[in-house]
Amino acid sequence: MKSCGFDIIEQLKKSNFWLSAIAVGLTIIQLDLNWKFIGSIDALTLRGLFLTAILYLIWKKQHILNLRSDLFSSLIGLFLISFILIKSLSLFWFESFFIKIFALLSFLGLALIASGIKGLKQYWKEFIILLLSLSDGLLISLIATKIDVSLLAAKFSNFVLWYLGFAVYRQGVNVILPTGGIEIYPGCSGLNAILLLLQLSLVFILVFPLNIFQKILLPIVAVFLAFIINIFRLVLMTLLVADSNHQGFEYWHGEYGSQIFSTISILAFGFVCHWILREKKPG
Repeated sequence: MKSCGFDIIEQLKKSNFWLSAIAVGLTIIQLDLNWKFIGSIDALTLRGLFLTAILYLIWKKQHILNLRSDLFSSLIGLFLISFILIKSLSLFWFESFFIKIFALLSFLGLALIASGIKGLKQYWKEFIILLLSLSDGLLISLIATKIDVSLLAAKFSNFVLWYLGFAVYRQGVNVILPTGGIEIYPGCSGLNAILLLLQLSLVFILVFPLNIFQKILLPIVAVFLAFIINIFRLVLMTLLVADSNHQGFEYWHGEYGSQIFSTISILAFGFVCHWILREKKPG
């Protein structure tokens, strides 16, 4: 005779509606926590796109998923979901890392309830996407150790200003006009925008069937777009400093100004992705 607790677990496991409802609820909670504790539109957009990609992958294969779990796996899944819900009620400002692993623990808990430990391999693409969302710091460190993005950004900014006819010169990472200049730190070099589009390109490759050429080309295009669009932001800030427009410089140097250019980068990359998908459709 089955216990009452196990009957409840079985009902949850067999009901796609309840599993979907829990997933949607957890997604809303995570996005709300992201906005309250991180407060970055870029981070919220990226998180939303990651979660949308995961939900899309699950929806595409819903009819072939093996939804067979066991008591042990289901109990672990319920424990994980209960833990993150309780923890989310008592978060401190310095615990922002928990928000990053919220989605991973949520998805792991739901996958254990739905398919058990043996069925986790069905969700390998989804887990890769979630791990990508946790790799911001690692990817930034890796790129920074291989390429001096600040110096590269300074060289390109200097070239654009020279090409536009300005009397500009460069000293290291400083781009200087006769009446003022800027120093390009790693935070302003476009590294964050590069990481953003690079992650989105990898998610796109996981979600949509592409040929090998497209899989190689897409990350390259993502890095190029993010870098070049940020160059125009640096050029704009240099001109504002040279014109003694400190208020304008602070705006475009600050969070809101940088997010405008990040949004432009995302839209441009979205256009490229749309073009790739359109080309794949039969004529």
